[in-house]
Amino acid sequence: MNFIQPTYQEYYVMYRFLIYVLILISFAIILLILLQPSKQQDALSLLASDKSSALFETQKPGGIRYILQYVTGILGILWLIIGIFLAYLAYH
Repeated sequence: MNFIQPTYQEYYVMYRFLIYVLILISFAIILLILLQPSKQQDALSLLASDKSSALFETQKPGGIRYILQYVTGILGILWLIIGIFLAYLAYH
């Protein structure tokens, strides 16, 4: 099989596009993290009260909290994959 080798110009365009996508994902991750509710007050109130056993129970987030955590995780994984691919492109 003969594959067509991309030119330097095509690599450059793809590299720039992925850099822009990485920057947009970075801003989206920062925004999503800032939108998530604080967990510090919940932890402090659990430690101060007699319900300290509830601290170690699994608490499944619901509603918008779950959606924010899920999207943040997906964007974080995508950010990591694009970053590794950009490092590969820069090396070759």
